Amino acid sequence: MSTINKKIVVSLFCGVGGLDLGFQSAGFEIAVAIDNNPKVLETYQINFSNTTVLCQDIKDITSAEIREIIQNKYKDWDGEIAAVIGGPPCQGFSVAGNQDVNDERSQLVIKFINLVVELNPSMFVMENVPAIESKKFSHITGNAWSLAEEHYLLSKWLLTASDYGVPQKRQRAIWVGSKFGEVAIPFESNHKFTVGDAISDVSNIPINPQTDSWELDKKGEYAQYLEKIFPPKSGLLESIITGCRATVHNSATQEKYANTIPGEKEPTTWAYRLSSDGFSPTLRAGSGNRTAARPIHYEHPRVITVREAARLHSFPDWFYLGQTKLNAHKAIGNSVPPLLAYAIASQIWMHLEQQVDLTEPCNGVGGKEAEGIFLPSTSLLTEQSPKIISFELPHQFDIERIKTLYDVESLLSARIIITPDNRSPPQEQFQLPVTPDVN
Repeated sequence: MSTINKKIVVSLFCGVGGLDLGFQSAGFEIAVAIDNNPKVLETYQINFSNTTVLCQDIKDITSAEIREIIQNKYKDWDGEIAAVIGGPPCQGFSVAGNQDVNDERSQLVIKFINLVVELNPSMFVMENVPAIESKKFSHITGNAWSLAEEHYLLSKWLLTASDYGVPQKRQRAIWVGSKFGEVAIPFESNHKFTVGDAISDVSNIPINPQTDSWELDKKGEYAQYLEKIFPPKSGLLESIITGCRATVHNSATQEKYANTIPGEKEPTTWAYRLSSDGFSPTLRAGSGNRTAARPIHYEHPRVITVREAARLHSFPDWFYLGQTKLNAHKAIGNSVPPLLAYAIASQIWMHLEQQVDLTEPCNGVGGKEAEGIFLPSTSLLTEQSPKIISFELPHQFDIERIKTLYDVESLLSARIIITPDNRSPPQEQFQLPVTPDVN
């Protein structure tokens, strides 16, 4: 397999692959995906057949192992990783849980950043619940942020899924790190879809607790839009959809659901009844062997099916979520909505492409040369250029030579990161002085 013109991505805490689907559709190559849930990874592999999947705890894997896997997979790989992406477990931070500051899962944020630094990608993206920014978790997030800041210029985004075409009011905190500079927040989508837009064409599938699949001959605008953004690898769109197995409620529950006004919660179960012309609330995963209360359909006295939940989360109909309702709803609730992921990934792709446009040719024209190593031209170091400049150098290269190759007084303030080679984490850095103002 070749890596020519491919931007390699490593996915940590990949789950069922919502974030990965967005990045793949934006043009990235998901080389390796890692999670410690074997059932989820079985489903992931069906949807991402070309990705190497590792069922392993992030605490037990090293950057060297990941790099070896990539090198064996892509024989011509140059060692560059475009991005490391992932969403460490959010349960310890979420307001829907206990927000226990001693929850061990919350420490995985630091593990994530540690592995990012060791892998040394050009960029990273970390997703979590907005409550991760709470002061009560500052002893965790502060350490993680400080570590990341030593190696990357960081950006924080608070994104709402409905602003990017997802018919769901889901907010997520996004950390973005780049070697090249701050990354602008993605522009909101011109496409806005409601609950009715998303699921009206699958709402009248006959209720059957035994049948999971159904043939849907005519799909609505929203479903067609998703399949345009996220085309199946086969290129063939099937009319057979899965995840249609319905929950059959007893008559008392059906009556309670039928009496609940759309846009309000049923008072005994606290299940929210969807409104056809509004957005869904956040679809949550729940905990243990229980899913969170699923929303009630706006037209029928029942909770939504797996496929309806997938639609509300912006998964295309070809995306398989497994045979078990419990596992499927948990996987959806734990994932990043693919349309939101696509907006993030598209912004990351554009940011990386801008750096390619700024890069000097490898013949050294306009740059500095020393012992066969071509360094960036000082003309690139303007107010619009990166504040972090990363050099990849052989081990024997004298770092002091870099300092003498530049007239540092002519440069803006910048942090220089010295990397012995592009397969190793940064080992030394120094700060250039701030240029005095000239009136």
